[in-house]
Amino acid sequence: MLKSIGIGTELFHKLIEKKHYYVDKTPFIKTIFEDNDVDVMLITRPRRFGKTLTMSTFYDFLSLDPENPGDTSRQEKWFKDTDILKEDKYKDFCSKYMGKFPVIFISLKQVDGDDFISAYGRLASVVYDMYSQFRYLADSDKLATDEIEEYKLYLDKRYLKDPQNNDVIKDSLTSLLKFLHEHHGIKPILLIDEYDVPIAKAASKNYYKEMIDVISPFLGNALKTNLDLDRAILTGCLRAAKESIFTGLNHFKNCSVLDIGKVNISRGIGFTKEETQEVLSYYGLSDRYEEVRKNYDGYHFGTVHMYCPWDVMSFCDDNYMLEDEEKSLIQPGNYWINTSGNDVIEEFMSFIGSEDIKKMQSLMDGESITIEVREALCYGDLKRHDINDFWTLLLYTGYLTFDPQYKGSKKKEYKLYIPNEEIKECFGSKIMEFYENDSFMNNCTGDLIKGLFSGNAEIVETSLCSLLAKYVSIRDFSTRAPKENYYHGFMNGLLISCGSLIEDHQSNMESGNGYADMILLSKDKTDIAVLELKIASGELDDRVSIAEKAVEQIIDKKYAGRFIENKTIKSVHVYGICFYQKVCSVSVEKLK
Repeated sequence: MLKSIGIGTELFHKLIEKKHYYVDKTPFIKTIFEDNDVDVMLITRPRRFGKTLTMSTFYDFLSLDPENPGDTSRQEKWFKDTDILKEDKYKDFCSKYMGKFPVIFISLKQVDGDDFISAYGRLASVVYDMYSQFRYLADSDKLATDEIEEYKLYLDKRYLKDPQNNDVIKDSLTSLLKFLHEHHGIKPILLIDEYDVPIAKAASKNYYKEMIDVISPFLGNALKTNLDLDRAILTGCLRAAKESIFTGLNHFKNCSVLDIGKVNISRGIGFTKEETQEVLSYYGLSDRYEEVRKNYDGYHFGTVHMYCPWDVMSFCDDNYMLEDEEKSLIQPGNYWINTSGNDVIEEFMSFIGSEDIKKMQSLMDGESITIEVREALCYGDLKRHDINDFWTLLLYTGYLTFDPQYKGSKKKEYKLYIPNEEIKECFGSKIMEFYENDSFMNNCTGDLIKGLFSGNAEIVETSLCSLLAKYVSIRDFSTRAPKENYYHGFMNGLLISCGSLIEDHQSNMESGNGYADMILLSKDKTDIAVLELKIASGELDDRVSIAEKAVEQIIDKKYAGRFIENKTIKSVHVYGICFYQKVCSVSVEKLK
């Protein structure tokens, strides 16, 4: 009888106890804990590649039994049919590591919320659950009286959830490591899954500073020169920069998808080609390998080709029980589309210029693009909407992969492309069609375009002010980047969403005696709108006069001259638009 498929089962011992199919990754335990002598290791991979199951496997293998230290019967039961116990070459490693450590294993993937208070409450719950796993410490004869009192404080969930007591949360990991070390006489191992989720969520929901003030010491104090820590392994999608979590770590290794020369680590999370073929063979689906390859392969972790485990196992789960005659009708499903967070990515969409939209189209056409990738991101800086951050996010979150053979002219330059057919579909539905899913934006941008081609400055101004009010945050103006660039990107994002009303949209186009900010051609190719964008420096500036001068600039520099002379163009309207934070003023003149 075939083993069942444990879709969504992320704990190793549950996968084994329920007799689900397991792709044996147990040698990876030795790769991480003996072959790499580092105090702190961060492994970054896209979502749904098995990071949590990997961390759970570490925990189940390493964790000692507090009631019977030295008893490894649990591990012998769970791992008896795996390579790490079956093969003699791992015998010495097992005797040294299996069931020998107190282990703290936490996941931060649920630490999110629409505001800081709700997210903080979830972090407090993580801390409470973490301490609840070690209640035996409350009766420890190895801890001092004041340490036991401190430990018991962490079992008061209401106390922990009060933001006024955030210093307790900040110290919680450090304190628990110390308590476990003192009680067992063995330095604990720390496993933190999805460490970057609280920071990413906070950045997208505008409570970044409040969250980083708590999460940075919560993690950083435990990781930096901690004599009570054996080693720590963290997983996430991105390596965060400037958040101070990893600053000052002397014995630190970051293992990202870009790392070349770390083959054993690259193969550890995700399915290799051989492992994928084994799974398909086991479930009688070997003849479907080519479809699986086209839809779920294509990722590069270093130089290693990897498949998404979630996709491969979901494909098998959908199809292995079909009758032979039904298998001819198999269509590869899209399993990844609803598993990846898109908050930060979607926020970029209103600020992408026309050149980058062309790059997105090139990706959809099966081509590659050359980009300077940021190996580390500061989540707090994402509000600047730097386009390199956007491409980097797409790479690290799994929408794109890279060509390891490409040697760019710049140090951090990579050739990026969509890895497979499934992601191409996701790319189209989650990114290229982003605007189509927003009825408010569609209505306002529709009115905006109609107003631009008809010469109705009032409608243009009303539509733009409505869009600014909803989609622009005052926080966006704290950036040092030129404000003209910000509004130019904002307008590009709006106009790109109006393909049904605009035949052509040119940005910074040479025209007349200069460069017009924007030139629009109507869908029927008979109407032209020329836009010059200006910025008011203060609230009391005369935005109307600035907009009128922008119109004069278009006329003086003859940005619209060639369109006036074009007999196929029926109307030419020129616009000056002056922005100030979340409002604007619009001036128009009809030249034809």
